[in-house]
Amino acid sequence: MFNDQIKQFEVSGMSYKHLTIKEREILMFLRAKGLSIRAVALRLGRNPSTISRELKRCAGNYSPSKADNDYHQKRQNCHKKRLLDSHPQLRRQIVHYILDLHWSPEQITARFNKEHQWCVSYNTIYRHIYQHNLGEKYSSRGDTGIQRHLRHKHRTRHSKNTRRHREVQTDYISIHERPGFINQRQRIGDWEIDTVIGRTGHSILLTIVDRLSRLTLIKKVVQKDSQEINKGLVELLGAIPKEFVHSITPDHGTEFLHLDEISERLGVTVYWPDPYSPEQRGTNENTNGLIREYFPKRTDIDNYTE
Repeated sequence: MFNDQIKQFEVSGMSYKHLTIKEREILMFLRAKGLSIRAVALRLGRNPSTISRELKRCAGNYSPSKADNDYHQKRQNCHKKRLLDSHPQLRRQIVHYILDLHWSPEQITARFNKEHQWCVSYNTIYRHIYQHNLGEKYSSRGDTGIQRHLRHKHRTRHSKNTRRHREVQTDYISIHERPGFINQRQRIGDWEIDTVIGRTGHSILLTIVDRLSRLTLIKKVVQKDSQEINKGLVELLGAIPKEFVHSITPDHGTEFLHLDEISERLGVTVYWPDPYSPEQRGTNENTNGLIREYFPKRTDIDNYTE
């Protein structure tokens, strides 16, 4: 029987990364017949170093079943447990923040970083949520479900290469030309801007967020057009000391088509992101998500005073 199996291995070769139980049995058989490590490796289609390491790991009388069991046990033990599986108190804390305080994973991560409590990214929290790893009790989207409390409701993040791009202005400075110290948030005065839309045809909110300090300023604008937006920007940015107004990174909405007027009037540089790439303005996007908790879609912003 072993001779037939040996011939089968010699003809077909093996593509397994680790030795199988059959290979281990043949290894024992061939070594018992006095074959060298190199000869055994040749028969099994293995590197001689693989056979040598296998025999060193199993000093004394070689047992295929014991060697195979030891290998699978080590494989099982080498898998690192997920963070929330190892720390149930962290799991409970995250559930509390989401369900009771209505915090987003981004806010939770920021709190942990500030207090040096846990080293956990917001992507990890999202992953645990969508893999239902915060407890079956909170898995659904129902009244007690965690996913129901998420601000972005599991929206898929798309690569910019998979999106259909609209036409962009030719007279603009790309975000890819933005200096590294701005990208790394090393100074105050680099602003991201966008709008929060309420009921169609009614007032909107103009929001600007400083990339470093996260200072957020909000202006009620009577309608969504470039003229009104520019008026709002002049009012918001004009009230800030000039040394804290260096650049703005807007959305590609039509309401921002005439920011060249703002650039000339306030002496700021406008850096345009790629079309359909909100992740390039993540600070403002996340802030607008927070604002949405107080001004849900179709809210009539006309009913609110500044």
